[in-house]
Amino acid sequence: YVRGLRGGDGQLLSDPHEAGSALMDSADVSSVTVTEDFRNRIDNMMKSLDYIVGLVIGSACALALVVLFNLCNISITERIREIATVKVLGFYRRETRFYVFREILMLSVLGALVGLPAGWPLHRFIMSQIRVDMVSFLVRVTPLSYCLSFVITMLLSVLVCALLGRKIDRTQMAESLKSVE
Repeated sequence: YVRGLRGGDGQLLSDPHEAGSALMDSADVSSVTVTEDFRNRIDNMMKSLDYIVGLVIGSACALALVVLFNLCNISITERIREIATVKVLGFYRRETRFYVFREILMLSVLGALVGLPAGWPLHRFIMSQIRVDMVSFLVRVTPLSYCLSFVITMLLSVLVCALLGRKIDRTQMAESLKSVE
């Protein structure tokens, strides 16, 4: 910022663009960069990047839902006789569901415990590949990010278990036990 720069009419220039134009008229100045414009461009770029990050997070949640749903569905389908036996033995609905979904929830916890530390070097690699002229990104992952990732993973697991709980409830005990392996 140049103080005391006057325009052709003798007035002090307060607009950075006018000041830049006045400076460019001088033979001693080879170039002028208005930092306000540069900041605006960077802010716009960061807003666009926020949308991209949101899209990636949404896609990751959708992928997690599909994987967990398939894992849970396969587990229920392969254990249908076992579920029917547990129901015949007199387990309550809640106990039967927990019996089946305990495996899914434990796998989700273990997957999160392995995936969160493994994500750190992947994040560093991705950030090292993003190179923009005159902009550098601070590679920093806060503990809040890890907590949110873990909580979202667990919420998605519970959601899938709740959705597939009806499949366990609809299991026909007599028909399931009659089936030949």
